[in-house]
Amino acid sequence: MDVTFYDAHERLKIHLSMIKNAIGTQKQFIQGTCWAVKIGLLGWSWKTMDKMPDSDHSLTLFFNPLWKALAQFLAGKCDKCGQERLVSVFDDYSSSCRPHCKSCLLTSKTITPLIHLLFFRLGVNGNTTRKLLKDPLIRRCMLTVVKGIANFGIRYPQPTSVPVTIVWNFTNRCNLNCLHCHQDSSPTSSGLELTTAQALKVIDNMSDAGVAILTFSGGEPLVRGDLYEAVKRADDSGMLCTIASNGTLMTAKAAEQLARVGIKRVEIGLDGAKAETHDFLRNKPGSFEATVEGIRNCAAVGFDELAVTMTLHSKNIGELEETMSLAEKLGATRFYLNRLIPAGRGMDASHLDVTSEEKIKALEALHKKFYKSVTDGCGMQCYARGMTYYARLGYERSEGKVFTVSEALSGHENMFQEKFGLEVSKIVRRLSTGFGGCSVGLTYAGLTASGDLLPCVPAPIKLGNLLEQDLEEICVQNELLNYIRDRKALKGSCKTCAYTDLCGGCRYTAYITNGDWLGPDASCPFGPKILNV
Repeated sequence: MDVTFYDAHERLKIHLSMIKNAIGTQKQFIQGTCWAVKIGLLGWSWKTMDKMPDSDHSLTLFFNPLWKALAQFLAGKCDKCGQERLVSVFDDYSSSCRPHCKSCLLTSKTITPLIHLLFFRLGVNGNTTRKLLKDPLIRRCMLTVVKGIANFGIRYPQPTSVPVTIVWNFTNRCNLNCLHCHQDSSPTSSGLELTTAQALKVIDNMSDAGVAILTFSGGEPLVRGDLYEAVKRADDSGMLCTIASNGTLMTAKAAEQLARVGIKRVEIGLDGAKAETHDFLRNKPGSFEATVEGIRNCAAVGFDELAVTMTLHSKNIGELEETMSLAEKLGATRFYLNRLIPAGRGMDASHLDVTSEEKIKALEALHKKFYKSVTDGCGMQCYARGMTYYARLGYERSEGKVFTVSEALSGHENMFQEKFGLEVSKIVRRLSTGFGGCSVGLTYAGLTASGDLLPCVPAPIKLGNLLEQDLEEICVQNELLNYIRDRKALKGSCKTCAYTDLCGGCRYTAYITNGDWLGPDASCPFGPKILNV
């Protein structure tokens, strides 16, 4: 008998014995037996995967009906206590507090061997596993993943049931009139916006559905007076709250108040190391000084994370390294390099775009600093947005050691290292093909000031409205989202590239240039990498 199947068989006998001792009725015993059989088979399939190449997911997909059924069971609420079963499993595994519900306790004891196996396969020890399953953000994210499997089965990359992250254009208005704005926001912008009561209702919809991270953006979110009330509601509901601002209105008082109501991360745009460079893109003299002061005010408050973003173009590429240095000097812990997005007023700024050679050079400088921060164990970490091929560059330059997935995740983030050391980076590396590439349709979505859900922030395509529909219902049933999720159907260079799973290209760029969300990413400076067969 194959040793892996023998191990699964032995676990199965233990599970059956435990269930028989714990349950009284024949019906419950049969149900418990069915689940134990499924878990035994799943454990066997997972172990057998070790014998297969990383890119071959055929065995996992063969067992997909079992994975999906198990996920549906765990994501469902217990008939007796009303709590989601997976939450009870997390509670039992991560603490000495046992579920009062006997049914949930049985579920937990039956699932525990699979959790052991999962994290062992990811190279994570037991103590760290318990810490991970106790962390509210990790738990919320894992629950959406399991619900995603319940709805879609296991896929590569894996969609969640609802976005892990939603970026909300909280208002259409802005005190600036930036050349590159993909929302066409300005001081005179109009358009339908939610009332305070409606905004709170939308927040409840997102929270109830399981959204983990909510970013308040715009426009400029600080121009709206009820921002603090909305942030507090979202924070109280369990979502991690962040804000994206141009920084010019970020007074010391505003920064302190944001921290008080629950903002954990702040992101401010700084588009050059010199006033004239920054002010050119922001289209307003004096904005550089105001932005720098805003960054300083946030650094003084001490948010969990202070990110500075820079939109790359032909007139500031020569100041990239200076801008990174300035951002770090001002107290930034993270740096994002964005590219010009062809949306809103950004459609008229395409002449400012950099060449492919310049883009590669900029990404090289970005990754060099990122790699140093990881190897040194300190320093500002550097990421790219709208350029999924940064993952490819990082993977190649570091020989698979330091790279990003879903554009903004590496596992080396300060918030993870402070709690879990380097364990999360191990998980990211092992699961990179499961969550790599553009997160549109998978783990991220945009939201307008009127409550319309969008595939991503720049794409003005209404999927549904959160005042009128349940978020999960929209995400699971929308035909466009289901089309975008099918990354095995990518076309052109993104289909033939060896880095499809890790990069896969920006889906919005594919749509805006080809009219097809699954088309090739015209912004890629590399072209497809073809492996020799």
